[in-house]
Amino acid sequence: MIKNIVFDVGDVLVDFCYKKFMRNLGFDEETVEFLSDNMVVTEFWHELDLGIRTEADARKKFTEEFPQYKDEILKFWDNVQDIVEEYDYSVPLIKKLKDKGFGVYILSNYPIETAERHWPTFRFLPLTDGHIISGYEKITKPDEAIYRLLESRFGIVLTECLFVDDRQINIEGAEALGMEGILFTGYEDLVKELEIKGIL
Repeated sequence: MIKNIVFDVGDVLVDFCYKKFMRNLGFDEETVEFLSDNMVVTEFWHELDLGIRTEADARKKFTEEFPQYKDEILKFWDNVQDIVEEYDYSVPLIKKLKDKGFGVYILSNYPIETAERHWPTFRFLPLTDGHIISGYEKITKPDEAIYRLLESRFGIVLTECLFVDDRQINIEGAEALGMEGILFTGYEDLVKELEIKGIL
């Protein structure tokens, strides 16, 4: 029986809109694509999520590797607080789940410094029963340890949890431990899945 809903954050409850963010900074499309491929969607960003790299490391590494984009890279990191936008549906969705008696938790791969900027602004966060941010824990999804940490820290049972994430590998990690999983592909599809399961 499902008693708790566990959400990822990026591209589930907030839009990790890094390309839109760079366009808003005035970068041309070539620069947007280059920095997306070589700075954002990289193993280094995973190390930020793990909490073993810092924004200062990022500035140094990428300006040295790509000096032709130095100004854009520095502008990116100077304004990184604007790289996410909270979805309008996040608060009402969580309120509805809470009203139905479900526990709601957050399990997110997120760098420490950006979390310190972003998370205090998330309107949905005070509605939840607890959250785990990978950067502080030095572990990321889909490592078994981060799901176990969710269980032990909040005294919940993984087999009573439904996990919503936009990455299949993270869903598989959760399901391997007995959690139910929904691969997030959009809000309307999520609502349909929750209705089918009798949750909404």
